[in-house]
Amino acid sequence: MKVSVLNLRNRFKQKNASVPTVPGCYCFWFDNQGMQKILKPLESACTRKLQKKVIDGKDCYALYFGIAKNLKDRAKWHICQHHSMSSVKSGYLSTLRQTLSALLRLNMSVSEKSVNTFLDEHCYFEYFGKKTLDESRACEENELCKNYYPLNIQHNKCVEKQTINSLKHIRKEYRK
Repeated sequence: MKVSVLNLRNRFKQKNASVPTVPGCYCFWFDNQGMQKILKPLESACTRKLQKKVIDGKDCYALYFGIAKNLKDRAKWHICQHHSMSSVKSGYLSTLRQTLSALLRLNMSVSEKSVNTFLDEHCYFEYFGKKTLDESRACEENELCKNYYPLNIQHNKCVEKQTINSLKHIRKEYRK
C-alpha cells in the first residue's frame, strides 16, 4: 500500500490512520524534485541505480527502506516525531528524520517543521505487512543486498562506501 506522507500525517492527526499494527517492511519514495534536493549533498550517490515508480502521476524514487515490529507505530514515528534536543542528543530521533535534516543542511533540533514540509511535499510511504519480525528482517536484508537505497546506512550492500561515509559525516555535522 502506498500513501502520500501528507495524507498519512493528516490521518494520524485525525486518529484514523489505516496502517496496520503488524510487523513489516516499508519504503519512502520521493518525487524527482525531492530526490534531487536530498541527494545533492551526496555527490557520489548514483541516481541511475535508484528504483523508480510512477505514483500519483509523478516519477518517484525509493531512497529509504526499513522494518518495523509495528508498521503503524513506525510510520507515525518517522512522519510525526517532534525534534526535541533530548531526542537528538540521545539518538532517539528517527534515522530518516536525522538524515533528512542533515541533507537539508538544518540542525536536527530545529528542523522539525522543515522536514515535515519536505516530506509532505515530496514523499510517499509504502508498506508491506509480514507475519513475523524475522520475516521482515529477511525482507530488509534481501532489499539492501539487491537494491540501491542511498539513505540507509546499516546493512547496506549496494551503496558505495564513499556515499555512506559522506552521509555519516553530514549527519554528525548537523546533530545539534
